[in-house]
Amino acid sequence: MQLRSLVVWAICAIFFLHILLVVFSLAHARAVSRSCTGAIAALAAVSILARLRLLPVRERATWFWAALGVFLWAVAHVVEIFLISPAGAAGASNLSVDASDFIYVAAVFPLLMAFSTTRELQSQRTVFFFNCVQILLACFLTYVLLYRMALAPTVAETVMGKVYGVACVLLAVMSVIRSFTWATQEERQCFHLVSLFLWTYLPIELGMDYLTQYRGLQAGTLLDLAWNIPFAVTGWKALTLPLPEFDVMERDSAGRSELQHEVSKGHLLVECLCPMLMNAGIFALAAAVMRQHLLLGIASLFVLLVIQGAQSAVIQMNYLAGRELLLKREQDLRVANEALADLALMDPLTGIANRRRFTSALEAAWRQAVREGRTVSLLMVDVDFFKGVNDHHGHPYGDSCLIHIARVLGKQAQRADDLVARVGGEEFALLLPEADSVSASMVAESIHEAVRELVLVNHASPFQRILTVSIGVVSCGQCVPGAEAESAAISPRMLIEAADKALYRAKTQGRNRTAMAGLG
Repeated sequence: MQLRSLVVWAICAIFFLHILLVVFSLAHARAVSRSCTGAIAALAAVSILARLRLLPVRERATWFWAALGVFLWAVAHVVEIFLISPAGAAGASNLSVDASDFIYVAAVFPLLMAFSTTRELQSQRTVFFFNCVQILLACFLTYVLLYRMALAPTVAETVMGKVYGVACVLLAVMSVIRSFTWATQEERQCFHLVSLFLWTYLPIELGMDYLTQYRGLQAGTLLDLAWNIPFAVTGWKALTLPLPEFDVMERDSAGRSELQHEVSKGHLLVECLCPMLMNAGIFALAAAVMRQHLLLGIASLFVLLVIQGAQSAVIQMNYLAGRELLLKREQDLRVANEALADLALMDPLTGIANRRRFTSALEAAWRQAVREGRTVSLLMVDVDFFKGVNDHHGHPYGDSCLIHIARVLGKQAQRADDLVARVGGEEFALLLPEADSVSASMVAESIHEAVRELVLVNHASPFQRILTVSIGVVSCGQCVPGAEAESAAISPRMLIEAADKALYRAKTQGRNRTAMAGLG
């Protein structure tokens, strides 16, 4: 906030100082005018860089190119100070071909790069490096075209004017196109800012050229204040634009209509074709140079071809790497989802199945038993006097007892289809597909014996002050294809109810015992 205020006040102070110095320092009005305009342009570049520091790396490239272009314009204004002869007259807009004109043309290339690339490409350092090489190549070809071609001064001036004019018009047109093809809110704001700068700067540039060439306008007048307008507006706008939420694709919504989808495909097409813009400009410069420097032109085209091939290779490599990473993340996500699904079907304390998994397993076992004529047995196990365990020994000890009981029951589930589940606080279920009533009774007795061997202390129990369990057993032995009517009258819910009734009978008969319930 302090930097913003400081830069805004500096721009305003230089603007008013420009007025005063032009009015009262007539002897050096031209140099003073260029100095003030260059200072404001430099502050505009600083404003853009200040915003750039607040952005994620992926959003910085476009702002960097914009700042570089504005900074080169500032340098060009400063260079003009040293080219102005104190004794001679200088136009408000320099129409000759000198060092400042070369810098003005060079300032166009960074902005052209900002419009001709996308944030997805610019966020890659290798692509960014290749783009820098392209800008240097364009500047070199421009230098050769303006200063190393056998051209008359008037012809050189015409060539410079054409190059600069075509580049500026191309920039203005691209600024409008890119204002409607953006990926994020921040990229949109950058394009709008550069477009505002260009469309403010171009009328002033054309107007000053006209007045200089046909009306004899000289530098150092109050009209030079017009040069400050695009830079002052750009600097102020860069400091006051809001910072949006990043990485939000403004065009990408789940409920897009078909028309919106077609527009989005048009945006994508423009973004894919934009990188060709800089290539076309370099190709045109190389073709112009080739008329007198054939080998240099061919070498430039070869360098351009190498750069494009290297960029394509980098993009392809990054695409394949991203695709591989995406597949790996999908695999990791699939594994994580499976783990979460297992956790959702597992009791967190004992590590065995919970009631939800038990219900689905019972239904599946029941359907298979009816379909294939198998038997199904179910044991409901309840810890005797468990409330006394918690009251006398504490809840941590009670939890430990439940874990031990779960382990005992787990040892009885020896077949793949057997399932042990915790279906209540101290209540467990043991599902035994293909086990008849005799086998189920033997398993129940094994459970009683294993629990007694644990010798878990329970002062609330009358059975030698150790932990015991009560078991209710139900076994359905008529789930055969020939007994569809009877089996249809029995459901998994009825099996659970029968086992619960048997368990209740075992508890009412004194606990620490097994009660059987038959379904036929």
